[in-house]
Amino acid sequence: MSNTTDKPRQTISITRKPAMPATTTTAPETGVVKRTGKRIIKRDQLPAATLTRPGKFEKPKPKPAKATRKPRQPPKPPKTPPSDLRARELSDSLNNFTVWRECLPLALGIEKQIFRHIADLHLSASKRVVSKALHYHTHKLTYLLAVGRGGMRFNLDGTDAGAITQGERDHAGRVLAAMPQST
Repeated sequence: MSNTTDKPRQTISITRKPAMPATTTTAPETGVVKRTGKRIIKRDQLPAATLTRPGKFEKPKPKPAKATRKPRQPPKPPKTPPSDLRARELSDSLNNFTVWRECLPLALGIEKQIFRHIADLHLSASKRVVSKALHYHTHKLTYLLAVGRGGMRFNLDGTDAGAITQGERDHAGRVLAAMPQST
C-alpha cells in the first residue's frame, strides 16, 4: 500500500530576470574601468607581475634565503614514568627482607603484606606501583629459577606459606624459555 493521493503534484516555473545593461565608467586619473560595481585593473597596471607570454603572468621569484643549519641536538633521554620510580623505591625498601633480597618464592597474596609494609613506613605507593614492583621481581632470572626448583613459598617475614605446585613450576619454565638469551 502506498500513501499517495490522486492529486497531481504542483509544478514550479522558474523564470530568469532580464539582465541589466552593463554600465561602463572610466576614471581618467586612475585608469581603472568600473563596470556594474566591479573593479577592473588592466595588465599594464599590475606592479608585481610581468607579462612573459600573451595571457600568461609570471610572479617575480623571491631571492633564495640563506640556508642556516642549526647544530644537531643530542636526543633527549626517555622520561621514566613516576610509577616506575616509585616501584624501584619500594623494591629498595623491600630489600630489607631476606626473602625479597634472595629472590625466594613469595607467598600467594603477598600484596597484602607489601601494603602493610608501605603503611608502616608511610611510603607513597599505589596498586600500580606494587604490581610493577612485583612484576619486576617475579620476572628476574633468579626468582624464576627458584620457583622452577620447587619447594616452599615464603611470607615477607620468612615463614613458610605453602608448597609450589607442579603447574607453577611449569609456568616458570615457560617464562624462562621465552626470555631472550644473552650470550
